[in-house]
Amino acid sequence: MLGWALRYLAVAIVVGGGFAMLQRGDGSWFERAPSARAAKPGMTTGARRAVSADEGSEYVVAAGAHGHFVIDAVVNGVPISFLVDTGASDVVLTLEDAEALGFEVRGLDFSRRYRSANGVVRAAPVSLREVRIGQYSLYDLDAAVNEAPLGISLLGMSFLERLAGYQVDDGRLILRW
Repeated sequence: MLGWALRYLAVAIVVGGGFAMLQRGDGSWFERAPSARAAKPGMTTGARRAVSADEGSEYVVAAGAHGHFVIDAVVNGVPISFLVDTGASDVVLTLEDAEALGFEVRGLDFSRRYRSANGVVRAAPVSLREVRIGQYSLYDLDAAVNEAPLGISLLGMSFLERLAGYQVDDGRLILRW
């Protein structure tokens, strides 16, 4: 039991340790990684696989070199890499990923204000038609485009809470639907 608790604590420290708290203008909170120096698109070496089961399906990804989970998704038909961030209440896109998805960044309304360790950050609300990971697709997902530079897009709770479940086990993230 003690070994399990220590392993869980270590994973929580690794996953949660690099996140900065942000507050929306409406008083609600979400967290995001201040930078993705440790986890950039294309840096993952973890194996990914989709598995069918009687109860549903799951997608498994191994932790990257720094213990983070990076998932390659297809958003509105465009490949996007995401850092899984259970502390983020939303899916947050980088400016580059937003442009790749066809959003006119200069025309977005960066009306949301977030307070971070680096000061106030603004973001623009957007809607994603489809986010597909493996064989799982989620439709009409609210997201935000971060105005400040961000090294990698974040896959937050607005995606994860719509799954049947997810867990970290032995250095692997398991998504279930």
